[in-house]
Amino acid sequence: MKHYFLWAPLIFLLSSPLLPEVTESDRLFKTATDFVKEKKYSKAVSIFEQLARNDEHDAQYNLAYLISAGKGVTKNYEEALFWSFLSMLGEIERGEELSEELSELVPEKVLKNVREQVLKHLMTRFEKKEVNVLMQLGEFYLSVLEEEDFENAYLWFNVASAVGIDYASEKRDKVEKELEPDTIIKMQFLSREKHEQFKDVNVKEDKKIILNMEKGYES
Repeated sequence: MKHYFLWAPLIFLLSSPLLPEVTESDRLFKTATDFVKEKKYSKAVSIFEQLARNDEHDAQYNLAYLISAGKGVTKNYEEALFWSFLSMLGEIERGEELSEELSELVPEKVLKNVREQVLKHLMTRFEKKEVNVLMQLGEFYLSVLEEEDFENAYLWFNVASAVGIDYASEKRDKVEKELEPDTIIKMQFLSREKHEQFKDVNVKEDKKIILNMEKGYES
């Protein structure tokens, strides 16, 4: 779930009666932010890294900030940039600001490598059939690369729209205006292939449920 801002530059969990039921993720996040307040940075880094690897985007931002500041772990701009890019794609606004700052601190070769690692991470999530990654893949091609890649952004927004993600169709149609007709047709064909991968999984799951139900009736 999304956590809430308390004060800059880190993201903290704000207790409120309006928040939904507190999850284990929330508890870990709060523990980590408490460690930050107590200046026990290494303990905070350990927890934020655990949450970041589970694609908790606010934790990814906090981890990126601590690594970039050398708190609880030695400074490493390359590693910090990787996590800040992911937090940015997860709609953490401060992730964009941090990514811009870090991008200016690393050589082009390192920046290129980080971009490749981010895409690899996103594609791994896609292969695991995580639907939420579809919009992030589209945004990757618009905001992480040095130059906008409207073709691939269109592909992923088209798939995201097909699976019913909010605002995906608006993003897709906006990007479509940047493409030539023949390119649109090509990317529509490629996006159909990606969508079929999701549909195949759903079909298999549906069949599995039906088979289990039939076995239950037979017993």
